[in-house]
Amino acid sequence: MRLTIYFILFIIGYFHSLDLSAQKFDYGLNFLYNRSSQTNYDPTIPEDGEFQTNFLGTFGCGAFILREIGTKKAIQLNLNFQQKGFKDIYQYGIIGGPPTPLSEPHFKNTFNYISVDFLAKYMLLNGQAVDLSLNSGIEYSYLVDYQIESDTYPFNTSYPVNAYQDQWEKNNLSLLISFSLVFDRATSLEFGFNRSITPVLKTDNLIVKDWIWTVRVGISLPNTFTSKKNVPKIR
Repeated sequence: MRLTIYFILFIIGYFHSLDLSAQKFDYGLNFLYNRSSQTNYDPTIPEDGEFQTNFLGTFGCGAFILREIGTKKAIQLNLNFQQKGFKDIYQYGIIGGPPTPLSEPHFKNTFNYISVDFLAKYMLLNGQAVDLSLNSGIEYSYLVDYQIESDTYPFNTSYPVNAYQDQWEKNNLSLLISFSLVFDRATSLEFGFNRSITPVLKTDNLIVKDWIWTVRVGISLPNTFTSKKNVPKIR
């Protein structure tokens, strides 16, 4: 939590130091909710197909800078601190000997990232109060730290947990596709999908990738605190 607060303060100070007063520019804050999961695949047994983990709700925050490059086009750079991950659900009980009640422990496995993504945006609808745009781009993420709750005995003796063993990739790329609703040029609500291009973990018998549905709220600092809407129409 302390790292998140420091990160927000740094981003606010940095963007306020820039000369972004031109009408073609906008900048502000991002708040993220990820419905996050992962897929795993064993390349040595392709007939088994791909398996997906249970979804886990995670959060993030950061900042953006946007530049309009046409009446309906814009590019946006986002710098975010965000959490991704997945949930493991097991059934556990002792077979043989004195009977034990069957438990169903839930393990939250989380990964903290510093992410930079670059989006191309195209306005589909320009309304009086609400605009709609289509966005697509690439996200680079650097793994800061992680916590694998399911890496505990006896659950870490079974596949695929026993194959993780601190082999998570520090750097990875993913594809972002989303739609944005922009209200009065001040607040945007973005619904999107984030899918790994490069694996977040790769061994001889295990390939793991992120599979994330994401919701982002963007707040334009110039338009939120001034009455004059002097920023690009597209967001």
